[in-house]
Amino acid sequence: MPDSQAPNAIFDLTMIRFRQIEAFRHLIITGTGTAAAKRMQITQPAISRLISDLEEDLGFALFRREKGRLEPTVAGLRFYRAVEENFLGLERLKQVADSIRSEASESLNITCLPVLSTTLLPLVLKVFRQAHPDVVVKVDPCSMGELMSRLQDMKTDVALSLEFAEIAGIEIEPIFATKVMCAMPSDHPLTAKSVITPQDLEGENVIGWLPKGALSFGAERSIIEGAGIHPHYTVETNNSHTRYAMVANGIGISIVEPFAYAVWQAHGVTIRPFEPAPTYGYVLAYPRASLRSEITLDFRQAVLDVVKRYNFTASPRE
Repeated sequence: MPDSQAPNAIFDLTMIRFRQIEAFRHLIITGTGTAAAKRMQITQPAISRLISDLEEDLGFALFRREKGRLEPTVAGLRFYRAVEENFLGLERLKQVADSIRSEASESLNITCLPVLSTTLLPLVLKVFRQAHPDVVVKVDPCSMGELMSRLQDMKTDVALSLEFAEIAGIEIEPIFATKVMCAMPSDHPLTAKSVITPQDLEGENVIGWLPKGALSFGAERSIIEGAGIHPHYTVETNNSHTRYAMVANGIGISIVEPFAYAVWQAHGVTIRPFEPAPTYGYVLAYPRASLRSEITLDFRQAVLDVVKRYNFTASPRE
């Protein structure tokens, strides 16, 4: 064993192998060579050899024998603290590698707003899977805040979202824009009109957007209040399907995006154009630092194909 007090000990860091560090860590945690060997599924002599080689490479002793037991030296404990700070990152890489290795096929991680996951996204995936029937698609519907965090942390390949201001670590690609509509129960008197205006909302119960939410349709409220109209906001929510559900149950009318109408039409909801209507853009978003795989590019093309083919701003008439 090398002399821990040897002056000017120099070692080559590239000589240290992950297996040596792993053995050292298990030996510190378990306290015995037998337990460490069991964790690593190797023999006790193999553990001893790994530790001996590591001490040789480092140039100082990591353990001393006390009454037949291995006790870490002061230098060994200092080195262990540094190992723990860095080992979790290495362990995470190993877990990722194991996960990738165990997957039977390639996968695509998609993050999107909840309303898009139930309306636009299924149409896109129907097109995408024609070319990639074996790709495992992982869909994570979430709020705008969580969506942007996942992009910045590179935990998703691509996101479908309402447009948002430029932010560090995220690349945005506008794909289309659409005007809001006015949703109402099918038996509501306003269904007789071909276009709904702010004046039509006077005295009506309205399902509104939360004013401070990430998806707050602020322009909608500005247009209504700018016209001197003060509807009764009975419910406020940032979830599009919740707004449609409230309309379907007669709680009020609402200014809505048009996507979810295809879902709620069968539940007694009718939509009409709202004028003057604010326009909202939608985007594909990517982690800025990441390279896009062929699968991601094919998904992008499927989105563009679907958007081009379908007219989401049309106003269906019963």
